Amino acid sequence: MDQHPVPRQITTFEFKLIGFLTIKQFIYLLIFVVLAFIIYSVFPIPILNIFFAIITAGIGAAFAFLPINDRPLDVWIKNLARRLISPTQYKFKKHNLPPNFLKDIPNQADPTQVATHVDSRQKLNNYLNKGQATGDTKKQSISNLIQTAVLGPTAKKEEKSSPASSTPHKPFFTGVIKNHKEMPIYGVLIYVKPDEKGEPLRILKTNVNGIFATFNPLPVGDYFFEIKDPQGRHFFDTMKIKVENSNPNPLQFLSKELI
Repeated sequence: MDQHPVPRQITTFEFKLIGFLTIKQFIYLLIFVVLAFIIYSVFPIPILNIFFAIITAGIGAAFAFLPINDRPLDVWIKNLARRLISPTQYKFKKHNLPPNFLKDIPNQADPTQVATHVDSRQKLNNYLNKGQATGDTKKQSISNLIQTAVLGPTAKKEEKSSPASSTPHKPFFTGVIKNHKEMPIYGVLIYVKPDEKGEPLRILKTNVNGIFATFNPLPVGDYFFEIKDPQGRHFFDTMKIKVENSNPNPLQFLSKELI
């Protein structure tokens, strides 16, 4: 069986730079030898000055060459002093502030929540107005059918004189929003602005497939696309994109959240 060395304390290991002494050992010996010489020279009693000088030099030698459990003597003295000075009892004192709902101070509304609420209300009004216009169109088509049934083939000929185009209305531009895993994101709001600090000209929202579109044309020019996730899970950069009269290629935006 192979013999392994016994584990030793290596955190206090120092290189021997001055002969067989480390820098710390050399400093301890130098200081205490100088103190021993001063005591020997200054103390008036001949025997006692030798005794105290030997004790002082021995203390320096103990600090330099007498480790206990692989730890120097100065470490033991520092730990002892720290334990004697440190308190033996500790008291818990809570410094946490109480939450706002336990105070009488009214909560201040978050500006982002207020802006989201205003945007949602504006989109709801636009949707209701659009639905009302669609309802009026349906009522008009029903009245036209009734008039056609009453007037007969003469009215049909008059209607044929101004036929409506049967081709579906194509979107002005479309786009798709995805995360860093190329998965579509639902419910993301897209603000189309003429400049970064201007009012949005279009407010769009992605469907379950992450696609958004607008059917109302915009003048040719550069527009800023500011994308926001109402849930705050995805983050996007504001992009400056040039819009033409015809935009056959869909726009694509990727989120930049941390992976």
